[in-house]
Amino acid sequence: MRGFHEIAVDPSAIKSWRDFQLVWSKVGFGSGRLIPNYPSKGPDKETKDHAWVWRVLESIRAHDKKGLKRAQELMIQEKKLKILSANRQYDHQDSWMVNAMIQQHENPFSAVISEENNAENHVCSLDDLGTNNCPECLNDDQHVIELPKNKEAFADAVFPMLRCSSAVKFIDPYYLKHNSRMGTLEFSIGHAKVVQEIAKRMQNINRVPRSVEFHMLTQGFGFEDEIQKFVQEMKAHLPKSWHAKAYLWEEKRAGKRFHSRYILTDVGGIGSEYGIDQGRRNKDDYTDLYLLPEKIRSQRWDDFSPTQEVFTLATESPNFEGIR
Repeated sequence: MRGFHEIAVDPSAIKSWRDFQLVWSKVGFGSGRLIPNYPSKGPDKETKDHAWVWRVLESIRAHDKKGLKRAQELMIQEKKLKILSANRQYDHQDSWMVNAMIQQHENPFSAVISEENNAENHVCSLDDLGTNNCPECLNDDQHVIELPKNKEAFADAVFPMLRCSSAVKFIDPYYLKHNSRMGTLEFSIGHAKVVQEIAKRMQNINRVPRSVEFHMLTQGFGFEDEIQKFVQEMKAHLPKSWHAKAYLWEEKRAGKRFHSRYILTDVGGIGSEYGIDQGRRNKDDYTDLYLLPEKIRSQRWDDFSPTQEVFTLATESPNFEGIR
C-alpha cells in the first residue's frame, strides 16, 4: 500500500526556473508525491556528487542562467521536503530515460516526467503536466488512502517519509487504555507492534532518528504510575539505539479534545482516523490514512510541544532507551 507516489523526473526536462517551479509545485509529502534522487550518485569518486539535484541545476545553468540562483536557493530550502533518497540501480553508460524504463520493469515509479511523451501510459512530458494526458497521480493530490490496520501496512505507508526524517512524534491518546470491565490500566500492544515494525524498517537502512517522542492521554490512574508503565512496556519494543521521550497529557476543561492520531516528522506527517495500532485479529479492519499539508503538520507539531497551551502536561516527561 503506497502512502507516497515516486515521480521520477528526467533532469534534462527541466531547462528553466519556470520548469523547475512547475515540477516543484507538484511534489512534497503533503501532496503524496516525491521525486526520487535518481541517480543517487555520479559514475565515479571524482563525480560522486553528480546526482539528480546536480543534473537538474546543470540543465538550468545551460539554458537559463538568470534563473539558476533562484532554483538553487529553493532547492536548498525545500530539498528535504520534496526529494526521496533512492536506492536504485543506475547505469551511467545509458541515458536517464533508458535507466528509468528499466526501473519500470523492476521496481516501477508511479509516473515519469520526461522531455517528450512516449507510448508508455505512465510517462508524461513537461508540456502535458497538469492535463488529462498525464497519469492520474500527477493530477490529483493523494490526501487519503484506505489502509489495512496491520503493522506491515502502516510501515509500508510511512517508510518513505521516515527514511528522510530525523525527528518523529508518535501521537495517539490510547497508548495506554482503561479496561473498564477489569478496572485496570493496560498498555496497548497493538500500538507497540506498529512502532516496532517501523523501527525495524529503519534499522534495516541504519537510520536512527535524532529525536523520538510519544504523546498520549492520561487515563486517570495516577500520572506517575501511567507514565512509568508506558516507559517500562514500550522500551521492550524499541532498538537499543533509539532514545525516546514520553509525554502524558490532560485535556483542559472546555478545551480541545485529544482525539486525533498522528505520526509527525520534521519533513511530513500523516493522520489516522482510527488509530495507529494493529487492528483486531482475523478482521477486515481498516483506517483512513491522510497526509497533512505542511501548514497543518507544522501546527500539529507545535500543538504537541512542552510549551504549547492546547493541553496540560500531566507529569514530568521521562527520557528512556530501547532494549531490543
